[in-house]
Amino acid sequence: MIGSIPSVELFVRAAPSNKKEKGPCLVSQQWMMVLHNLEKKGLINLHVTPTSLDNPPENYVKLNAARLLPIAWIQSGELEGEDATGLVISSSGSLEALMQKLKEPYLNATLKKEDVLHAEKVCEDLYKNFMHYVRNNQSKSLHSTLSNLDSYLASGNGKYLLGNDLSYVDCQLMPRLQHIRVAGRAYKSFDIPDNFTRLWRYIRTMYDTESFVYSCPSDRDILMHYEERDPLPKDIRPCLLGPGYLHDIPPSVVLPDANGDVK
Repeated sequence: MIGSIPSVELFVRAAPSNKKEKGPCLVSQQWMMVLHNLEKKGLINLHVTPTSLDNPPENYVKLNAARLLPIAWIQSGELEGEDATGLVISSSGSLEALMQKLKEPYLNATLKKEDVLHAEKVCEDLYKNFMHYVRNNQSKSLHSTLSNLDSYLASGNGKYLLGNDLSYVDCQLMPRLQHIRVAGRAYKSFDIPDNFTRLWRYIRTMYDTESFVYSCPSDRDILMHYEERDPLPKDIRPCLLGPGYLHDIPPSVVLPDANGDVK
């Protein structure tokens, strides 16, 4: 309908345990967080369709997506005063272009590009270093990246990476932190070190963030995803887990107060 806000259908990889539920794909969760946040701001209407490539839904087939997930399209509505019906969002670049057209670059139009790039730089090697730890039992690089992230958060003034409002960089980081916590426990009995208190405060904020909770996959599906590539310890059986997700802060962690002080 011309004159209306865009109605967006997002196709994400379905969960291995239940094809009707969202799966554990990191990029899919990132896109869900971005689009859910745009919906909360009244800029789009969002419908999420979990998609199994073995039996894809009709609308997905029509996109000729060549098995690409995540992918989204605008079912109806306007962007910048023009009919956007049929517009396909098939890459991170086109997702960022959508944010620009909705006047919400980085999910926060007040942010400076150089600040966003700096935050992304702090986070960029986190997941790579985690997988290096899982596969090669070398944790030094992971610990260094987590330490740098903790220091970066300590230098800021808000509860998120770039202030008191969720940004695009948070949507990239939060799913990765969740995978590190869930898979780290399973493979290495690893969790974020207690002394990274600013990072733990950020993780608490993450678990209180509506867009994260909305998009977060179950621990069961995260572990089933990893098990496809890296065998889990024999005593870890994801199929026996329920549909919940890890969202606790260890009691041994002493979180800083609003002023950043640890008591």
